[in-house]
Amino acid sequence: MSSCHYLMIRVFQCEDSLTGILTGVYDGWASRLGHSHVRLAILDQGNMELFCEYEEVMADTDKAGKVLRTIRERMGEDAAVMIARAAACPDKDKADLIYRIIVLGLHLKDGHRITGMLGDPVMQRMFELGRKAGNIAMRYIEIIRFQELDSGALLAVIDPEADVLALIAPHFSNRLPLENWMIYDRRRQKAVIHPAGKGWFLVEEVDERSVLEAEMSHEEARYGELWKCFFKTLTIEARVNQKLQTSLIPLKYRDFMKEFQNESLREDCEKCQNKETKQEYEKQISQE
Repeated sequence: MSSCHYLMIRVFQCEDSLTGILTGVYDGWASRLGHSHVRLAILDQGNMELFCEYEEVMADTDKAGKVLRTIRERMGEDAAVMIARAAACPDKDKADLIYRIIVLGLHLKDGHRITGMLGDPVMQRMFELGRKAGNIAMRYIEIIRFQELDSGALLAVIDPEADVLALIAPHFSNRLPLENWMIYDRRRQKAVIHPAGKGWFLVEEVDERSVLEAEMSHEEARYGELWKCFFKTLTIEARVNQKLQTSLIPLKYRDFMKEFQNESLREDCEKCQNKETKQEYEKQISQE
């Protein structure tokens, strides 16, 4: 074996999902190249480097399941949750961080100690990613608005920057255990589905058109208009503070909130942010 080949680093390019990353962990470990010569990366993220050879990893639920079972047995449930949260966060380095933390945990005499090693730089980054994913999930739990369909099922559509469906599903499963509901992730074209009285599950590759074209029930449309009317009626024009409202509810969330849909509130905010047109806009409001 030439010295040049020995120095090459094998980069396993994974799908951006927990299953894809854990499959990469399995293949990286099974390659027996040595952990210093193995790196994980998210597919189609980052630039290719010299002295590296790249191998694309196809997500495999059997391989991922074996890795996850090992993590739970050797490192504990807390470590498994931490890794799942980190995998949900949008970060180009997360796959390699997860690989490093698994290698570290499995080489410890007691792998359950891994979550307490706060001084380790890799563990610090893992906690940062987990906290970021948790914060994104909490924000969407707060702003999700379900609408009732003709079938009686409840539907909510979101577009989160992190893959947080599995993080928010337990909350709504506890709150709405006797309802049929679905939360659709428009960015990733996946959904979490909860049949009434049963557990929730994830579905991949959900056709967006079939979700967005679903018909609302007559009562849903009626109560939706009542809610928007209530929201607008409570507004005290003299105390409108669009800058504060935008900091509390950023514009990116408003497409999914009933009180901001089909209204000019987004335009109102953008106009008020423009100092040159603010006075003219206030005059138009007063005339109306």
